[in-house]
Amino acid sequence: MNGPIKNRSMNNRDLFPSMMTVLGFSVAALFVVFGLYVIFAKQMQSIPREFRNIFGVIVIGYGLFRTVIIYQKSKQRKGSDDENE
Repeated sequence: MNGPIKNRSMNNRDLFPSMMTVLGFSVAALFVVFGLYVIFAKQMQSIPREFRNIFGVIVIGYGLFRTVIIYQKSKQRKGSDDENE
């Protein structure tokens, strides 16, 4: 009787890192989309083009950087989970 409860607990523990990975990728994608919005949106015409381009590229770069970091962490976590089994 104790076995299924332990398995359910392990599944919940495995679920949290994967949810955080999905959330991290989502936030990184939002950074990229926001950077593109800053560069191309008509509503941002009051800001000088040079500033919009610089800020947009920095935000897009940060989103891509976060994507790489999250991917590496999830790959590392998956590798350490394989070693524990």
